[in-house]
Amino acid sequence: MKRSTAFRCLKILLPFSLFCGGCHTLKVSQSKPEPLPHIAPFQHPVKIALVLGGGGSKGLAHLGVLHELEQAGIYPDIIIGCSSGGIIGALYADNPSIAHLESFLIGLKKSDLIDVSLFAPRYGIVKGASLRNFLEEKLTAREFKELKIPLIVVATDLKTGELVELGGGEIIPALIASAALPGIFRPVKYLGRYLVDGGVANPIPVDVAKKHQAQVVIAVDVGEDLDAEDPSHFFGVVKRGVTISYRKLSEYVARGADVVIHMQFQSLGSFSDVFNRQIYDHGRKKTKEALPSIEKIIKQRLSLPKAVSHHLE
Repeated sequence: MKRSTAFRCLKILLPFSLFCGGCHTLKVSQSKPEPLPHIAPFQHPVKIALVLGGGGSKGLAHLGVLHELEQAGIYPDIIIGCSSGGIIGALYADNPSIAHLESFLIGLKKSDLIDVSLFAPRYGIVKGASLRNFLEEKLTAREFKELKIPLIVVATDLKTGELVELGGGEIIPALIASAALPGIFRPVKYLGRYLVDGGVANPIPVDVAKKHQAQVVIAVDVGEDLDAEDPSHFFGVVKRGVTISYRKLSEYVARGADVVIHMQFQSLGSFSDVFNRQIYDHGRKKTKEALPSIEKIIKQRLSLPKAVSHHLE
């Protein structure tokens, strides 16, 4: 095993070993859920739904996707987001300006979002204050109804395993729950539920867009592909197994989309800030490649305004 790889693995596993011993049980089974906030009806028909999948720092590819769609005159009527896709989606729905988002997202540091501490709560090594502070600073809207574009984010109910749709009430708790990667972030207690990352149940929630009768569904898959390097140790086998499971689940849940923009990432990890520009540029590149298919399906299914129709010709 390479020393750098072993060190990274130990950095991840050491906190878990510290907190697992002597911990009291998270009483998931005793939680009494309250009704979720009402999701306001959307203006029908919903023409274009954009589904932004989870992927940690690789979610910056979504920014590149939005850039190219905006350049092509294609705007979503609704955004469905999971984890980092929910965060990028919320920022865009709050202020639909790519130039504005690029001004602070491309140079984002992991320390802006991740505050690791050995003294963090026992069910996660990230305290979560940095993410909350970031969202409070960058979001103008505080409730879903204040967003300029309708948004739904998804989380996973830790008790039932069900996918939970959050599209009403406060935005920030919903975004934190949607991005609460198990073992990293503490589960979020929300209205009597313990919620974790939506990607646990459905990393690319195309079915949510379908449920809301979207006529065209564009999905973005920012999950990692399998590493070309063969596993050489225990941690490598575990990582590859998890990657296979996530990849197969992503492919399965995205199959109902009209167009899937699939990124080709390998060995980037979930919390890196070294390749922000490359990830963003890759998102633009893959969207440009997908635009002919997107434009074709839009022409087939939608009656667009003349200005947009002319742009697509």
